[in-house]
Amino acid sequence: METTATAFSRRATLQPDRSLSSLRSKQCIRKAPNFNFYASVPIWGDDAESIVFAQAFGKGRTIVFRFSLDSNDGDVLPPCSPQASFPDRPSMRAALWSAVASVWHECSELPDAGDPDTVVDIFSYGSWKIYHETLFNNYVDLLLPLDEFSVQHPIEAIGFKRAWYDAISLGGRGCTTLVHHASDPGHKLVFKGIDFRTFLDTYESGHAQEEVMIFKRSTELASNMPRHPNILLPPRTFVTVSRPAANTPVVCGSLYPFYPNGSLAGKIEESNAAGKRIPLLLKAKWCHQMAAALAHTHFVARTYHMDVKPGNFILDEDSNLVLIDWEQFDASVTTAAPEIDGTWDAEEVQVQAADGTSSKALRYTKYQGPERRNMPDTTPGDNGWNQEDCPKASKLDEVFSLGRSMWMLLRQCDKDGFEGIENTEDIVEDWTSSDDIPSDWKEAVEGCLKRDPNDRTSLQDIYDFLEAAFEAFE
Repeated sequence: METTATAFSRRATLQPDRSLSSLRSKQCIRKAPNFNFYASVPIWGDDAESIVFAQAFGKGRTIVFRFSLDSNDGDVLPPCSPQASFPDRPSMRAALWSAVASVWHECSELPDAGDPDTVVDIFSYGSWKIYHETLFNNYVDLLLPLDEFSVQHPIEAIGFKRAWYDAISLGGRGCTTLVHHASDPGHKLVFKGIDFRTFLDTYESGHAQEEVMIFKRSTELASNMPRHPNILLPPRTFVTVSRPAANTPVVCGSLYPFYPNGSLAGKIEESNAAGKRIPLLLKAKWCHQMAAALAHTHFVARTYHMDVKPGNFILDEDSNLVLIDWEQFDASVTTAAPEIDGTWDAEEVQVQAADGTSSKALRYTKYQGPERRNMPDTTPGDNGWNQEDCPKASKLDEVFSLGRSMWMLLRQCDKDGFEGIENTEDIVEDWTSSDDIPSDWKEAVEGCLKRDPNDRTSLQDIYDFLEAAFEAFE
């Protein structure tokens, strides 16, 4: 990886861990103990397992740190060598963040540390060097200018350095991170897009361009969709970057409102941890709002979501649900309909009943063409989605996802029960500990979960049922 070095450096002879395969972890989100920075979620390595990256936030900056394989060492290392492999991932993470802490105070004070193309190489504890990474130009070249986004409403544009990172990465595709404007630290926003870290994590696989197009599609969809109280408001601000010393900004992300009340999935977990049942009135309200968001999506906006699940419904200040994450790329295996596993094609056909009357139904045919590309191992991909040619199929796909999400809420399923699930049909919908749920609600959910899409309750019918069930409480 070529780099152009700045004048700031402190070098020593030691290099980080020799066994880089043990460093390819991506789950670390916490404030590093006794450190003046936050440990970011990503720790990742290159395909050759010769470089490991870690990202940290602090002092209004986000900095990528790099550890490189020491090619000068022999194959045999002393038992206590700093280059020896780690016994487990917690030990690896502790060593990485300790190394970052040893250089953080000094390197983070430098003006260059705040530049979006900065990468800090760490050679040993206290030994580091700042680079302006030349791959940053490749990253900028992938991004799109403002005028290539088709949005109905004007969107402000600000430079990347004006949207300072906070301490929490929120998960999701690309980069989804809590931020604030430099001038107003108390006003929290969510940055969603493709930062330089995302590029470094995806460019070798060739997925970086895909991430850019997914971001463009979701931004345009959210911006142009007719408004609804249970659907995320469109972004009002684009975040831009440009090449060093250039004045040609391109879009790397957008800013959305931050909802501090968390997600529906989080509320279920909170209630379970406290040993409490969520009040039936709230469950009726939330089931109705999930259905209302989907009805608006299909009947008014004439589109689809693809990843309906409790984790994609967040709560506003009045505990109303808001549907987020409009990438239209993948479906969670725990709520995906069985027919969107990428192996079926759907079409709407006329069928004749025994009494001679005819009606429309869906016919599914097993895909017989060449092997489908880019299909994830454990979740269905968009190759299995039938929206464009058969919108009725997409409605019934999402009726299933709605039914599974309602079942998770009404029964208050523990998320640990879904560990290791690789196929949506591995989940058995029972009603254990759900005596407080009315029997007609259970029947309505079960009608959404029929394995044959033609047997499922229609989206209109389940919406009407839930609207009546909620109004009965008012």
